[in-house]
Amino acid sequence: MDDPEDIPAPPVMDTSTDAASTRRRLTTLPSREDILTLPLELRNLISGGVAGIVAKSFVAPIDRIKILYQVSSAEFHLRNLPRVAYNIVRDEGLSALWKGNTATMIRVFPYSGIQFMVFDRIKTYMLRQHEQKRAMGDSRAWGLSPVESLVAGCTAGSISVVCTYPLDLTRAQLAVLKRKKHHVNMGFRQVLYQNYEHRGLIGLFRGCTPTLLGILPYAGIAYALNEQGKRKIHNVLGREPTTMEKMQCGAFSGLVAQTISYPLEVTRRRMQTIGILPSGQSAITELGVQETSGRPSSMVTTMRLLFNEQGFRGMFKGVSMNWMKGPLAFSISFTVFDTVQTFVATDAERALRNPHRKG
Repeated sequence: MDDPEDIPAPPVMDTSTDAASTRRRLTTLPSREDILTLPLELRNLISGGVAGIVAKSFVAPIDRIKILYQVSSAEFHLRNLPRVAYNIVRDEGLSALWKGNTATMIRVFPYSGIQFMVFDRIKTYMLRQHEQKRAMGDSRAWGLSPVESLVAGCTAGSISVVCTYPLDLTRAQLAVLKRKKHHVNMGFRQVLYQNYEHRGLIGLFRGCTPTLLGILPYAGIAYALNEQGKRKIHNVLGREPTTMEKMQCGAFSGLVAQTISYPLEVTRRRMQTIGILPSGQSAITELGVQETSGRPSSMVTTMRLLFNEQGFRGMFKGVSMNWMKGPLAFSISFTVFDTVQTFVATDAERALRNPHRKG
């Protein structure tokens, strides 16, 4: 038998080094090569979610004031915006301008991600069909046709709305809910649970009908105009649009789409908030009017009451704020998505989307 002193000792494990290595792996951001291993749909979902969060964060204060006007009887004047913003900051604090923005982030990541993912999936399918037709001698220009862009946009918008509507409902109610200083205020989870507890599953989708009716022209026109603008640059100039050109395409598409669908947005906001928040908890009083009471109504009833109360102008109350917010949000959203999507795309995917791009 060997002498115990001749038997080699087992190797000593350097646990401190292993632990440090594990921490580095957990805290290090994934590389582009790691991201490229993910399915295309998941990469587009992430790209769209990031684009939506960046865009919405920029315009959150405008959005909150706009919602207050939409759900109240206060007459809208653009010159009153600084006073309303000052009243909110004075009574609720600076962070109140981003009231409900956490709920917006929770909603907008899946909403924007699903929308961009579905649109790109349809777009990719159609572009591959075009490639096959061109291989057989078809001389059609590169890119989706206006009708194809419209159909893809409508489909993407409808699917994203249905999947995330309870989150949008909660976000709108949080934006109207008055924040009290030095008090524990209702958060996203509490408002969402309250909707379900009081009205059941149907209560989580109150106002969904005008939303779906509004998203068809809204998303359809926005995606169609944005896609056709970039397509024109591709086919006429033979190159990829610059960042500024992408922002211009996105801004114009957002301006047109939001204006056309705006009356349905006002209707949706009213259905989401009127008669739902407890008395005295609404921030509508910051506009100098009393909060509206009563039970939530149907879409047709809500539109009729709004028209009787404020006339045709009431259907477009606050639209000038959308003319400031919409182009900015759309230009940022579309441009960020294109940038992130291009960064995480393979060479073959880039070539399909943009045949003029090299590498």
